[in-house]
Amino acid sequence: MPKLPSRPCLALPFTVLSGPDQVRLVAGEDFRFTLAGAGLGSWLPAWLPRLDGRLSLDEALALLPAEKRPSATTVLERLAGERILVDGPVESAHPARPHRLTLEGSGSLRAAMEPFAITGTPAVTVLCQDRLDVEEALRFNERCLASGSPWLWASCAAMSRGYVGPVMLPDAGPCLACLFTSFRRLSPLPELYDELIAHAGSGGAVVPTPAHAAAVEVLARIAAWKASEWLARPEPPAALYRLHVLEAGSLEVSTHAVLLDPLCPACRGRR
Repeated sequence: MPKLPSRPCLALPFTVLSGPDQVRLVAGEDFRFTLAGAGLGSWLPAWLPRLDGRLSLDEALALLPAEKRPSATTVLERLAGERILVDGPVESAHPARPHRLTLEGSGSLRAAMEPFAITGTPAVTVLCQDRLDVEEALRFNERCLASGSPWLWASCAAMSRGYVGPVMLPDAGPCLACLFTSFRRLSPLPELYDELIAHAGSGGAVVPTPAHAAAVEVLARIAAWKASEWLARPEPPAALYRLHVLEAGSLEVSTHAVLLDPLCPACRGRR
């Protein structure tokens, strides 16, 4: 039985056709699906459009009378099994309210972000790293997944480039472990990640990496914009939930989509 998405969303913009005991979802001639059952036409067509990723699974089911919820769950399981129902995009869970900045980590990037740090709630916790301490980052990710608050990772440890991750939400979108999985897949030496984790986990020191002051300042500004101003906007800028990569030599910045890893051991069991 497929695991139901935490924020259910129809995969395509379906037109809903209904009869007394039948509902069809149509998104072009070649993309259609039929659901049949006694009385489905009386409640399902009005409910399906609410599955746009903005509501949690529990919130969506709560829109229905209690006696309809078991049938609705069965419908959702069928749709999820056919990949007609998927996890909503992270933008659909955008909090759209101001957040304070709380800093973790150490080094030059942490120091550059201190002027932007204001404690309070709700808060975005930013991990600033100037060393390749993957184990620290993954432990930070685990704590944040359990906290219920947004978080952000920023690093100048790669030396030739710097990173500001997407704002990560506890109930939608990728987590930091998902991002590191994508890094690992692109790396010419993927086993290095396991070796770094084992080294730090056994108490070994991870040495800080020198970073140019201008690059550190740019990374700090991007992280601060994401974690404070952009997170408060009613409609999220596209860059808020993308990875920013800064090339230290030229100070050129590019952005990249980060995908939720369906097999991620850190977050998939909690979403």
